[in-house]
Amino acid sequence: MNAVIKSYKDLLNHELEDLFRLRQQVFIIEQQCFYEDIDGYDEKAEHLLIYDQDILAAYLRIFKPGFKYNEASLGRIVVAPKYRGTGLGEKLIRKGIMLCEGESVRIEAQSALLQYYNKLGFKEEGEIYPVDGIDHIQMVLS
Repeated sequence: MNAVIKSYKDLLNHELEDLFRLRQQVFIIEQQCFYEDIDGYDEKAEHLLIYDQDILAAYLRIFKPGFKYNEASLGRIVVAPKYRGTGLGEKLIRKGIMLCEGESVRIEAQSALLQYYNKLGFKEEGEIYPVDGIDHIQMVLS
């Protein structure tokens, strides 16, 4: 597995296509949630991609503190279906946290993954609320 972190402008065409395809495959098709994935934030994010040879196995985007939230934040956290249950998701998230350079980290987690993120040290804040028909909750790692 090979992990790379890139700004939007440094992403190669095939990497950009890979990340959009993976996000579409999971967040739109698999979860049957029709929403506007290309939201204008990709240009402002750092992108963490984990490849297994030429297959994008996992991905997330990172925002500096003060951009989306007061804290640094991770979003669009996704693992390709064939890599689930391998520990890759935890590796991805821990690498994302490390890249936040000691800052508190906020995520907008799907509520179904609350216990998963609790095990990684995130604590829920506030109440569960719907985003595009899927329940979410704010979570922070201090």
